[in-house]
Amino acid sequence: MAEAIVCSVLQTLAQPIIQEAIGEKNFLFGVRDKVEDAKLELEMMRCFLKDADARARCGDETLRDWVLRITEVAYDLENVVATFVLKEEAAATKGMVLRIACLFKRPIELHEVGSKIDMLSNRVSKLTRGLQAYGVRVIPSNERQNDPRRTYSHVPEPHFVGFKEKIRELVAHLTNPASRVVSICGMGGSGKTTLAKEVYHQSEVKNQFNCFAWVYVSQQFQAREIWEGILFDLFSPAEKERKETKDMSNDEVVRKLHQVLQQNKCLVVLDDVWTKEAWNILKPAFPENTTQSKMLITTRKREVALHADSNGFICEPQHLNHQESWELLAKKASYLKNIEETNPSNYKEMKELGNNMLKHCGGLPLAVVVLGGLLSAKCTLDEWGTLHENVKELINKGEESIGEQEYKGVFAVLGLSYDELPYQLKPCFLHLANFPEDYEINVKELCKLWTAEGFVLNDNEAHKCLMALVRRSMVEVGNWSSIVGRIKTCRMHDLMRDLCLEKARSENFLSLINFQEAEGSGVSTQVMPTRKVRRLAVHSNKNIVSQLLPLTNNRDGCLRSLICFGPKEDLRYPRDLFKPLINCFYMLRVLKVESISTFGSMRMLPKEIGRLIHLRFLSLRNCLPEYRLSPSMVNLRCLQTLDLRRNAVVSIMVLRSMNIVISKLDHLRHLYLPKLWEGICLDKLSIQLGCIVKQFQLRLANLKSLETLVNFDTSYCILDDLSQLTKLTKLGIITQNGGLGEIKPASNLQSLDLFQSDDGKLEDIVPFLSSYPRIQKLKLEAKLVRLQENIPCPNLVKVTLRSTYLAVDPMPILGKLSKLRILSLGYRSYFGKKMVCCKDSFPQLESFSLQCLRDLEEWRVEEGALSKLCHLKLIDCMELKSYPDGLRNITTLKEIEIIGMSEGFKRSFDQKEGDEDCHDEIE
Repeated sequence: MAEAIVCSVLQTLAQPIIQEAIGEKNFLFGVRDKVEDAKLELEMMRCFLKDADARARCGDETLRDWVLRITEVAYDLENVVATFVLKEEAAATKGMVLRIACLFKRPIELHEVGSKIDMLSNRVSKLTRGLQAYGVRVIPSNERQNDPRRTYSHVPEPHFVGFKEKIRELVAHLTNPASRVVSICGMGGSGKTTLAKEVYHQSEVKNQFNCFAWVYVSQQFQAREIWEGILFDLFSPAEKERKETKDMSNDEVVRKLHQVLQQNKCLVVLDDVWTKEAWNILKPAFPENTTQSKMLITTRKREVALHADSNGFICEPQHLNHQESWELLAKKASYLKNIEETNPSNYKEMKELGNNMLKHCGGLPLAVVVLGGLLSAKCTLDEWGTLHENVKELINKGEESIGEQEYKGVFAVLGLSYDELPYQLKPCFLHLANFPEDYEINVKELCKLWTAEGFVLNDNEAHKCLMALVRRSMVEVGNWSSIVGRIKTCRMHDLMRDLCLEKARSENFLSLINFQEAEGSGVSTQVMPTRKVRRLAVHSNKNIVSQLLPLTNNRDGCLRSLICFGPKEDLRYPRDLFKPLINCFYMLRVLKVESISTFGSMRMLPKEIGRLIHLRFLSLRNCLPEYRLSPSMVNLRCLQTLDLRRNAVVSIMVLRSMNIVISKLDHLRHLYLPKLWEGICLDKLSIQLGCIVKQFQLRLANLKSLETLVNFDTSYCILDDLSQLTKLTKLGIITQNGGLGEIKPASNLQSLDLFQSDDGKLEDIVPFLSSYPRIQKLKLEAKLVRLQENIPCPNLVKVTLRSTYLAVDPMPILGKLSKLRILSLGYRSYFGKKMVCCKDSFPQLESFSLQCLRDLEEWRVEEGALSKLCHLKLIDCMELKSYPDGLRNITTLKEIEIIGMSEGFKRSFDQKEGDEDCHDEIE
């Protein structure tokens, strides 16, 4: 890990802003040679770190301490140089009097910086000599990056192996009226969730029940969220019904869920129930008698399964046998089949080595998958032989565990997966320890965080690193993006997260303070660490005030990242908390505090936030609507991501504060603005507010690095600025009165969201879209004149239409988009009575959604149309009379969701002769 940190520091010192300070701007005149000497010392040390890291992981405590000291020195050197340079940059923009004052102080400051650099360079040199004297050697870097040898399917669990008999048993008990609770019990990583998914999608199970819900419980759960999650899964209620449920008391929600389960045939899966106390908290909502609903739970503890239902069936998955383990390994290392055909001799030896390595996995599916992911990047016999020796060495050093005995023997294989990571991937993996258990991680935000931390140079590189972790089976894909090869959300398996947490702790990479609790089961709290902390994740509950105050006692100023996860409801921070937090942690690069309803009586971020000159990621999403930006934020010249999205209308004063600050942040890459007039017709306010708004028009032309711009409101943003934003790839526009023709194109745009108020004028969309030939994602909520015969966007893969008020069937035109994979027609998008998918249209469409088309009566699908359709959603199209005959022969259709349709349509659907594996949900 030290190698990764040193390389990151060297990368920072090589950034243009530092190099300009050393060179043409001459900020570091007098200490330039000292900086270069320090870089050389770090480069020399780096040569020894691969061996030092490896020996430290194998239990050498002396080297482990050395490695930790090396990372501290590297961080300190980066802080000294970067802080001085950024302060000099800020001083250069001040007025003449202040610049003259700074000139008098500059010799003293340069002397102090030079002395600190000298001291740190000497420490690096001594540590390097110490490593050499200790016998640490230079290991040449000969890692090679292999191209992926297989693609990842959108179908869940593509490498499922074994458990055939267990599936039959589980299906039999779920369809047997005598069984109320069916449990799958086994150690972590034994395939409980995978087995539950396979059973959940069996056709016999789908035919037995008419409502389905799947919720994750985990160790830190909120009972209210679990109950609501089940209700929402069972019936997918409209927004109004969701709000009504959220406004209920806990007792009312329990009674409602109890009644639903009592009166319907429902299958509810509770995945990962940890304790008997957890079941006791949740069970009041689950009927015990006279019900046809069933519960399927997964748990690591048999006592939990027995406690849920002492007479219930308990399935305990056996570990994979030798043949099944090899079959799963071979699926992960898919190139083996080719080797078997082309080089039988090598294949025989590789199989022998593989079988020996599999012995250390003990038949645990997760361990086999991880080993397979590791081997997927090792394609030669020599590489397998080297890995075989490493496996034996790691296992032979003794048992390794994290708290529970079940990890022994298997955890060593998971640890090897981390040890074998290229140094660039290690900080990316350890950073995932920030997120709570079973958390669905937004990949776009994750990439921005990695870039802000300095692990990678940009978001594309970050996504490549994430894909590398996915290929190694260290990260799981949650949902795939509509863009081929891109991930939308990801998550971590429990065992892999445990590994991540342990490595992050032992290498002093990150500290986690967890105040979240399962209701009634006590609080899981970790005290403030005493060592220097560079990254801090806080998992908080409603008592966040008392929990965060102790953080202000840590005044060493070295914290680089503070990420807070709290409950979904608004948090209240007192005024005397946020200001000290900023004062204590002036080296912050990442600050993510969201859903804040108030900072006491403050209406503006404290001016001290301007001290965070290293800040690269700042998220104040869903914070107080009246909360204004401090003028001191113009000092945040390194800021790359600024998220100001809010759930309510913002004021003119907020707009004024944004105008002062944002135009000065010329390194911004991602800007998320608040919606100024959401829910308000600007025409009605134009007389009173029009002149005021124009005074505070937001100027963005200076943000040349901007790649993402969301909620660009034409009422307070300058349209001409868009033509200056040449790097823009994602744009969200809000327009009140049309004027699309005035919007200047951004030639590299790939994603466009356009929103127009309901009382806006009709627009001709085609001339507007012709300016965006590279666009791949299009979301329209604007009145359209028509869709012309040829949409000038041949690369579209995702189209969402809502409130477009189309009177002519759009299917003949949209069906010609040869790359379209996802199509959604929503509320008020089309007012016609008939819709026809023409012959051979939509050749690549995989997901199709029709929602709230209240006038649609007939939908016809002609031969060859929708030939690759996998997912179909039909919601609240009450006038639609029948299920299209043309859909009956589509063999790719795997999932159909039908909600709020007429009884005639449901009868028509029940007569279909679709694929028996198709997953149907009818409500």
